[in-house]
Amino acid sequence: MPLYEYITTDSEKGCRICRQGFELRRPLDRPPLDLCPLCRNPVKKLLSKGVTSPKIAKPLSVTDAKKAGFTVLERRDQGTYEKL
Repeated sequence: MPLYEYITTDSEKGCRICRQGFELRRPLDRPPLDLCPLCRNPVKKLLSKGVTSPKIAKPLSVTDAKKAGFTVLERRDQGTYEKL
């Protein structure tokens, strides 16, 4: 679920939470909030600062996975695996 940031539209009437801004996890299919959940004053959705995601330059090899401490298994027959 994405994380949305909200802040009040009127800083004099909002509660302590919405005056400073708050974050809220909401499913994508729900519309954005119009009112603060605590004080019921109007809020607006802020633009996020950006999303950072890990970038992998190349696929990990078997030796890289073993160096990282993972156990590497390879499928041999129907339902049997062998440790590499």
